[in-house]
Amino acid sequence: MAISKSRESETLPHEIEDRVRKIQLDSLTAGVTNVRSATGDVTELAESLKVRGLEHPILVRPAPDNPAMFEVIAGSRRLAAARELGWKQIHARVVNNCDEVNALCLSLDENQKRGDLAARELGEVVNRLMALYPNDPGDEKGVLKWVATKLNWTVETPKGKRYPDMQRVRKALEDAEFQKQVPGITIKVRNRGDYKRPAAPLSVARQVMPILTDPRVKNKLDEVGPEQAEKTREEFLRVFANTEAKQRKDLKDAFVANPLRPLKEITEQVQKERAQQIVVAFKASPELVDRIDSHKQAMNDPNATRSDAVKNLVEQGLRSVGL
Repeated sequence: MAISKSRESETLPHEIEDRVRKIQLDSLTAGVTNVRSATGDVTELAESLKVRGLEHPILVRPAPDNPAMFEVIAGSRRLAAARELGWKQIHARVVNNCDEVNALCLSLDENQKRGDLAARELGEVVNRLMALYPNDPGDEKGVLKWVATKLNWTVETPKGKRYPDMQRVRKALEDAEFQKQVPGITIKVRNRGDYKRPAAPLSVARQVMPILTDPRVKNKLDEVGPEQAEKTREEFLRVFANTEAKQRKDLKDAFVANPLRPLKEITEQVQKERAQQIVVAFKASPELVDRIDSHKQAMNDPNATRSDAVKNLVEQGLRSVGL
């Protein structure tokens, strides 16, 4: 029997059995620690199981409140597809001595490897782990450090030392909060999987977050009803995700200038202006490049490029002479 050590000394080591068992579907319960709380549409997955069989056994643990049953740690979609096909048994690996903390971490590990994780699901895991912190819950730094350690999230210093990545924990919570503002679009940590509802990559969502929280945007959206504000946020995220990277800065600027303007008009304006633009190239000394880069930093826009800084400087110069 292979033994996988837990992430913290105060937790008993969990044991993942080497052999794969056949477990009756009637003996399986939905796992309270399973990251995947909603199975979604499993039609395609069921068809895959029907043709190729189950390639990866599900992961289960003895149910804490009923030793005769097994609780699903990872594999709820595979289990749902098996039920749809009318299977009576399913292959599974059993994890013994597995408490709630270890079960949450194992479930997250499994779903991250499969590349099918949503920001909401990741945030839920982090929140649940924070609630299980064994010491003073008021110690924010201690809580974040403990969660990062449990999830094996580390950051490496230039000298090669590794520390718990508390900032990654904070970002996971921020991402989950942002998901609540755009419930009609699933923000995917890795944009792979078989959800059929609209999805947006986390990398794009993180670019959109500061735009939608900009006071110029937020104040305008507060003037309309909650449903309209939600619809506008979702539409902007969708349009931004489908816009070429080189046009996103122009889209952002036009949207911030008037968030209540129909996005179709904004995108048409951006495309029209892009078509009318010309490219200007010039030689610049290292000193001038440094000054341009300093201005780019002063713009306080993480998406700003050196070209944006030059354009901004030219516009300021023209305005200063009345043009």
